[in-house]
Amino acid sequence: MSEPNALQAEARRRSLRALAKQLGYTWKDLSLLDRALTHASMTNEGMKSYERLEFLGDAFLNFSVADVLFRADQKIAEGELTETRARIVSRSPLAAVGRRLDLANHLLSGKGLREAERGGERILADLVEAVLGAILIDGGVTPARAFVRRHVLPKDKGKTVAPEVSKDSKTALQHFCQHHKLGQPRYELLETSGLQHEQKFRVTAKILDGRHAEGQDRTKRAAEKIAAERLLTILHADLDKRGK
Repeated sequence: MSEPNALQAEARRRSLRALAKQLGYTWKDLSLLDRALTHASMTNEGMKSYERLEFLGDAFLNFSVADVLFRADQKIAEGELTETRARIVSRSPLAAVGRRLDLANHLLSGKGLREAERGGERILADLVEAVLGAILIDGGVTPARAFVRRHVLPKDKGKTVAPEVSKDSKTALQHFCQHHKLGQPRYELLETSGLQHEQKFRVTAKILDGRHAEGQDRTKRAAEKIAAERLLTILHADLDKRGK
């Protein structure tokens, strides 16, 4: 392997290890995570894409969410269970998970994938399912369930609840902070880049105790929503660690 290729491979491994920490899972075979983040446009270079892992992750996600909803409240009718599951596993909320985890920045893709498509809802949702499928293969059902509960079905006070798919993420963050007496979340514009017609805004969402998260998008409002989603993930994870 030439020196530039070796450096690229090591940079890729560092990037994946950093993502693994964010996912909350220790990999036995990091190449599975690499494959889960490799687009089909790379198959011409002899690399396997995430498509088969996505297929597996999609099937497990539907089962896992159905199981959680079934056990959560025995009084909920079958029709409501079906609608709730469909809403939770639909493209938009899964894409929100992908944004919080910043999966698009870890995606390997060839020239066949336009830059605008990398951060689109379809690919982000696919990546979430592919990562889930990879975790299922690497570690089995238990860590795969944990991924779903941690990232798709956050916990609140030990009770599993559906994510705020119909609620603005900024509103969801505000309600979480009020409920846990964390003060009012604040948003700060860190950077504006790009030409006027294609500007990108980088924003941070923060709370009084110093915990924060960043988001970037083509409008300030959208960047704030992404930052709020990512901060919510951090707050839920911290809550889980404390056993509340």
